[in-house]
Amino acid sequence: MTRLSRQRRLSESESAREVRAHDLIAADGGPGILGHEKDIFLEVGTGTDTHILERSLNHPDQLHIGIEQTRKKFEMMLRKAERLACKENLKLLHADASIAVNECFLAESLAGVCLLFPDPWPKDRHARRRLLQTSFLSQIASKLRPAAPLEIRTDDVEYARQAHQCLLEIDSLENMINGQSWLESPIDPHSHIETIFEHRFRTEGKPIYYFYLKKKEDVSLA
Repeated sequence: MTRLSRQRRLSESESAREVRAHDLIAADGGPGILGHEKDIFLEVGTGTDTHILERSLNHPDQLHIGIEQTRKKFEMMLRKAERLACKENLKLLHADASIAVNECFLAESLAGVCLLFPDPWPKDRHARRRLLQTSFLSQIASKLRPAAPLEIRTDDVEYARQAHQCLLEIDSLENMINGQSWLESPIDPHSHIETIFEHRFRTEGKPIYYFYLKKKEDVSLA
């Protein structure tokens, strides 16, 4: 059993939901870990939000993999998944996404990716830690299948502007919102799953910036 703290250990079912990087690499990016093929949906930086948990319940036909770097938050997500009775189509990976995305998933293997409210690291000395940079977003784009969607949400307007400029540099992605930089409301409110941060920001009247892109269908692998 995996140790959680001095007072509590992860249950066997919680431990079974954890997937390790070497497992994904051995399984060519995911489907093999369940013993059968499923489309893979990836969430980068789950924090402790239930978004990916709810999405996995709403889409049992997909394999959902959530990456979280902070071990405490990762273990909290394992417990939340148990409380919500999530099925075997949800796996959680404790890893640095900037490394794991490139190493754990094959090119054009993902059916969708979302990055929800990544830390903007506003201080200049922390800029290298920002996920929404051309190098990382290019990695994400290379892992998406043709026509697969990429969704990004942020509440930081400067980070939104940076992300927009970086996304313009990635030729393999196309905008799904008629040339707008971003939207300030969900593109499809009926299927939208609101995060805890999002609910709080909306309650406080703060703007939220939504990006909707997809992998171009005519892009061939180099």
